[in-house]
Amino acid sequence: MTNGITQHYLATVDHRSTGEAIRKAVDSPLLSTGYGGAFLNRPLFLEHAQQEGLGRDLSALFRLLTTLPDRVADGDLGRYCELVGMTRSQTDAVRRTAGADPVPLGRADLYHDGDGFRLLEFNLSSALGGFENAEINRALLDVPAVADFTQRERLRYADTLGEIVRVMLDSARAPWWGDRPFVAIVDTPGSFAGLERRLGFMARLLADHGVDAVACHTGQLKEEGGRLFADGRPVDIVYRFFIIEDLLEEQGEIDLIDPILRCHEAGGVTVFAPLDTEMYGNKRALALLGEEQVRATLSGGDRELVDRFVPWTRRLRRGQVEVAGDHVDLESYCLDNQASLVLKPSLLHGGAGVATGWSMSPAQWREALDDAFRSPFVVQRRVAPAPEPFPDRGETASQVLNWGVFMAGDHYAGSVVRGVGDPDVSVVSMGAGARVGCCFHREDESGAV
Repeated sequence: MTNGITQHYLATVDHRSTGEAIRKAVDSPLLSTGYGGAFLNRPLFLEHAQQEGLGRDLSALFRLLTTLPDRVADGDLGRYCELVGMTRSQTDAVRRTAGADPVPLGRADLYHDGDGFRLLEFNLSSALGGFENAEINRALLDVPAVADFTQRERLRYADTLGEIVRVMLDSARAPWWGDRPFVAIVDTPGSFAGLERRLGFMARLLADHGVDAVACHTGQLKEEGGRLFADGRPVDIVYRFFIIEDLLEEQGEIDLIDPILRCHEAGGVTVFAPLDTEMYGNKRALALLGEEQVRATLSGGDRELVDRFVPWTRRLRRGQVEVAGDHVDLESYCLDNQASLVLKPSLLHGGAGVATGWSMSPAQWREALDDAFRSPFVVQRRVAPAPEPFPDRGETASQVLNWGVFMAGDHYAGSVVRGVGDPDVSVVSMGAGARVGCCFHREDESGAV
């Protein structure tokens, strides 16, 4: 996807000097902690219509996903959670934090295939990597050539963390006790060990948005009198950085999370975002949208959205499945179409457990498929990302990009973009050596000044 803004940037900016200036601008403790110093050598750009369209599509898809419990389980959350592969303890946590209105916050992972954006998954949660992406924008605006270009082209960026704070405060169920809300950013002990520094930076950034915050793990919270305390202070909001996959049947994790759930139920604290968000962002939820019994209940506009925006995705189950109007045996279809399919665990994140047919031998694919049939998995048709040009020592080199596009409320809330040079990489991720970039978008339809 090389739009007009990108073409103009490549044609008018001196990349030899600007590339070095960008490297220096993003060399900060905050950004190095989040991204390990691996950055793309130019920003990404969205035209006004692209940015508006992404916000509109993600908001519409979110609303559609939240109707699935009624469409497939008569509103029974327990039945729905079972359909998407959740365990009993996960389902219990969902029920105990679910509110009347699902919280509209998430990050979609998308590829652009040359014709349009295609959604790989929709992470609906408060535990979202890339929350500090606007700090990359701010760093790049210290580079004169980038600042001049954004001004000429009428470009701006979304403050993702500011948008998250707005949704968080809107969802809080009670006024806080002090002048400013006190937020505990909470992860599990095992995960917190690797994220402590990054979440500490997040707590400091929240201060700029009128929020006092501390980063901690579940074992560091104290329960007293129906309230939670962190660092000796009563907590108003638990910003949840633990995720649904952390809540398996291991009793230790359940015991650590139980005081949070108890205080939330009693009204002593607000859990943000409630765990029910993850049952809508589950990969099996996307698969349900494509199944015949659900499609029959969709409006024409909703079917158009799913067909255009979501690649063919199905729950991995033995038996017949619909493909392009025909009914075929799913196992045979997967074996016959290995090179165009990917297997994904329903609940895991960050590329964990993903098997890509194009990168495996037939024997490896057969083994991966057999294993996947034993667990909650989906099978999805491959989306081939169109290469995007980047400056490279006076020439250009191609990168394929994973666009992490944030939705907050009903609109676009920023992007964190990961890129690699290998077009056949299994997953465009930090684990695959991706570099990270930020995105500016056109302020309005008027174009450059």
